[in-house]
Amino acid sequence: MSSLPTILASSPPRTLRKPSTPQTPNPDQTRITPFNNISPSLHLLSKTNLSITLSQTILCSPVLASTSPFTSISDKSTGKIDLESILITIDNFFNKYPFFVAGCTFIYLVVYPAAIFYLRKYKPITAINAFRKLKSQPDSQLLDIRDEKTLASLASPSLKFLGKSSVQVPYSEEDESGFVKRVKGGFSDPENTVVCVLDNFDGNSMKVAELLVENGFKEAYYIKGGARGKNGWLAIQEELLPPPVHMYTAKNAKSSSNNEASIVGTEN
Repeated sequence: MSSLPTILASSPPRTLRKPSTPQTPNPDQTRITPFNNISPSLHLLSKTNLSITLSQTILCSPVLASTSPFTSISDKSTGKIDLESILITIDNFFNKYPFFVAGCTFIYLVVYPAAIFYLRKYKPITAINAFRKLKSQPDSQLLDIRDEKTLASLASPSLKFLGKSSVQVPYSEEDESGFVKRVKGGFSDPENTVVCVLDNFDGNSMKVAELLVENGFKEAYYIKGGARGKNGWLAIQEELLPPPVHMYTAKNAKSSSNNEASIVGTEN
């Protein structure tokens, strides 16, 4: 019994441990936890820690700038961006603003192409509308680009009763510069001339219309269906066009005077 006080006196005093307090994470070391519902491919891309440049369009969007935490997904020290976080943020933005995204898509896929088509100076035109334009617009002219052999078998429409005449310049894809030069020689004021281009069908007439606009003509229209195609000049002339502008084959032509076209020579 006498040894117990001795042992207690010789043992060191015990210190009470303070209860451990949870450590607050360092803000500089926090990272965005990947979502569990993303695809494995996106999860794999996030692990590669790719460095990419964010699209200027998305970054400059005022709606996206005010709602998306893009500033929190980039590492300021390295300038790298977490690809996975960017994709998730963009997906959340699309889900949050579906009408905004749909509006931008509609403008890009529908409005923009329609505006480009409407504003360009070469366009398609039906045969009946080409005749109406030739009749109503004093600065409009008809350009027949068929070759000599075709012209010999099927004459150009006569525009004598409109006070005009068809200009015939055979188109040659191998000599486009010479072709443009000959066409300009057939018109007194190309910069103020609207041209309706007639071909056998409408294969080359579109190329020619674009070519003429690029070389200074005011406007150019390529006649859909051309002379012999579906809804072309021959197909509608009996029902919709007056007899003076009908196209006649060599067999049915009364005389060469029926064609009042001014033929531009192919030589320079």
